[in-house]
Amino acid sequence: MQTQKTHWPSILIVIVLGLSAAFVFLISAAAGVSSIFSLFTDGADPAGEMIGAFAFGFELLVLLVCVWFVLQKAMGREQADHSFKFPFADWQILAVLGLVGMSVAIGAGVAYTEITWLTWLILPVLTVFVIVPPIFIFFGLGTRGFEFGSRWRVFGILGLAMTVGPVIMIVLEIVILVGIIIIGALVVAVWQPALFEEILSISKIIQQETNQDVILSLLAPYISNTLVIATLVGYIGFIVPLIEELLKPLGVWLFARKIESPAQGFAMGMLSGAAFALVESLNASGNGSTEWSVIVSVRAGTSLLHMVASGLVGWGIVSAFREKRYLRLPAAYISAVAIHGLWNSCAIGAGLSAAGESIGKPEWLAAYTPSMLAGMLVLGIGMFVVLIASNKKLNSNLVHVPALPTENEEREEKVQ
Repeated sequence: MQTQKTHWPSILIVIVLGLSAAFVFLISAAAGVSSIFSLFTDGADPAGEMIGAFAFGFELLVLLVCVWFVLQKAMGREQADHSFKFPFADWQILAVLGLVGMSVAIGAGVAYTEITWLTWLILPVLTVFVIVPPIFIFFGLGTRGFEFGSRWRVFGILGLAMTVGPVIMIVLEIVILVGIIIIGALVVAVWQPALFEEILSISKIIQQETNQDVILSLLAPYISNTLVIATLVGYIGFIVPLIEELLKPLGVWLFARKIESPAQGFAMGMLSGAAFALVESLNASGNGSTEWSVIVSVRAGTSLLHMVASGLVGWGIVSAFREKRYLRLPAAYISAVAIHGLWNSCAIGAGLSAAGESIGKPEWLAAYTPSMLAGMLVLGIGMFVVLIASNKKLNSNLVHVPALPTENEEREEKVQ
C-alpha cells in the first residue's frame, strides 16, 4: 500500500501563516494595552489606537481560519481538496448597504460628540462594520458562479496576500523611496549647495517643532514646488502601482500551474486584492476624531480598486501559464497599473489641493479638488462596470467539466 506523501507546500504555508498570526497577535495586544493606557491618562487618540487593535484582531481571526484550512492539507485530510465556492446571494447587498449606512451614521454621531470613552468603546466595532462588508459584496459580485478550486489553496492564497505580499511591497516601496530621497539630496547638494544648507537647517527646526501649522508653513515653499509635486505623483501614481500590482497576487504566481482556468485566476486575483484591501483599509482607519466617517467611507471604496486590478492580473497570470496566451499577462498588468495609478494620482491631487490653504495656495482647493474627486468618481463607476462585465464574460466562457479527483482519491485508485 502506498504511504501518504508529505505535502511540503501546505506545511511551509502553515509555518509562515502561523508565525504571522503570532506577530499580529502581539501587535493587536500592544495596541490594545496602549489604547487603555491612553484612555486613562488623557492620551492623544485612545479611540484611534483601539481601532488599530481591533483591526489587527480581526486580521488575526482571518489568519487563524486560513491556518486551519491549510493545516487540513498538511495533515492529509481529504476535505482540504474539496472545491470551495463563495457563499453569496443578492439579498446580502441590501443587508450590507443597510449595515454600512447605519454604522457610518451612528459612528459620525459618536465621533461628533468627541466624548473620549464613547468613541473608544464604539468606533472600533463600527470601523470593522464599515470596512469589511463592502469587500464581501464586491468579491461576491465579481466571483459569482465561479468554482475556486481546493479549499486549502484558496485559504493559502488569502493568507499569503495578507502577510508575505504586503511585507515585500512595503520593503520595496521604502527602499525605492529612500533611494529617490538620497538621489534628490545628492543632486541638490551638488547643484544648489545653498538650498541644501537651507533644507538641513529647516529639518533641524522641524525635529524640535510640534505645532503642525508651523511645520506646514516651513515646508510650504517646497511642497508647492512643481518638481517636488511631480516626483511625489510619479512615485505614488506610477512606482507604487507597479510594485503592488505585481506582488498583490503573490499566491496566484505561486500556484499559477495549479489554478484550473482564467476565471479561477480572476477569482484568486480578486481574493488577493480583497486581502490586501482588508489589511490596508483597516489599518489606515485608525482615527477616532470627527473625521472618522469620511476616512472609513473613503477606505471602504478603495477595496473595489484593489480587487478589480488584482483580478485582472490573476486572469492574465493563469491565461499565460495554463492557456499559453502570453500577451494577456502584460496587457492585464498594464491595465491594472494604469487604473491604480490614475486612482492614486487623483487621490494625491485631491489631498494636495485640500491642503493648499495651509501651504499658501488657497486657489488649489477650488481649481483642482472638484476635478480630482470627479476623476475618482468616474474611475469608481468604471471599475464597478469592469467587475460586473468581467464576471459575465468569464462565466459565459466557462466549460463545466467533472471535478478533478483529489489526491486521496488518486491514491485509492492506485491501491485498487
